[in-house]
Amino acid sequence: MKELLVALGSKENIIEDVHILARKYADQPEITIAQGKDLRQVVIEKASNLFLADDLVVVVVDPGPSDINVIEGHLGILKERVGVIVYLTSDAKDVRERLGGKLVVLEKDKDKRIRERVRMTLKKNGKKMTDKAFALLTTRIRDESILDQEVLKLVGYVGDRTTIESRDINAVVTETHEESLMALFDAFSRMDRQEVLSIFENLLENGQHILAIQSYLVNQVRLLIHAKDLEPLVVEVNAYPAFAPIFKRWKEKTDVETSGKKRYLSYQHPYYAFKLSGTSRRISRRSLIEFYEFLSFFDAKVKRGTKQDRTLMEYGLLKA
Repeated sequence: MKELLVALGSKENIIEDVHILARKYADQPEITIAQGKDLRQVVIEKASNLFLADDLVVVVVDPGPSDINVIEGHLGILKERVGVIVYLTSDAKDVRERLGGKLVVLEKDKDKRIRERVRMTLKKNGKKMTDKAFALLTTRIRDESILDQEVLKLVGYVGDRTTIESRDINAVVTETHEESLMALFDAFSRMDRQEVLSIFENLLENGQHILAIQSYLVNQVRLLIHAKDLEPLVVEVNAYPAFAPIFKRWKEKTDVETSGKKRYLSYQHPYYAFKLSGTSRRISRRSLIEFYEFLSFFDAKVKRGTKQDRTLMEYGLLKA
């Protein structure tokens, strides 16, 4: 029997928390999230399924007392076969007491979360880090999904030395602007041109190369164009639990022979694909293709040499 986890966290950190917790059950877990109006249906469906993947982890988000009345027995069946996490964004004591299981209280403050993850990774590998090095690391990495791999790079880089210093951060960890790039794309998807230009200017002022911005947008627009191909299958789907099985079947039919699988929608995490699918519905295929063509033109223009790269990108962002 696998242990049921009851996690107390926050809405802001749920995606990252779920992926960290799910790895307690499997190195590459297949995650199914049950929440909202589909919560009971998803749990009952999984519990009644005779064939479940060994690496499946079912995550139940914010079930109420009435939900527990319906699904408690089904959760008991599921935890005999797969990983089960009940994720609460408020301290629902009555729910916790009824479910039992192991309680995990997750840190809500992002800075503290990052510090603890770095500390644990270093401890496992017999390393330490100076305060200055840690401060520099956190300015360069705010995306928790890549934090562990970057720290492990540092561990390998310093070799026999026990302490990681600022010079090691400078040598190994490239500065990222992932959060700002994501905000730029979000503003673009909402057609908020004023916000797009504001974030774009901020990225340039903080040292992000204009071709790095172009590359990020190219990848995102490619994924949205792929999402257009998926649209007919999910046109009536507005919730993640209903989207996930459709996406899985679609992925199984998609066979891409390439080392760059991360550039294809079918190889994205299902929840991220769900979010992209919602974005793609707000933008026409023609607009996406036209913007993709502009970005390709921009790349060639800059590499051939131009003094108007900033103005040209602003024009493309406003026209999109």
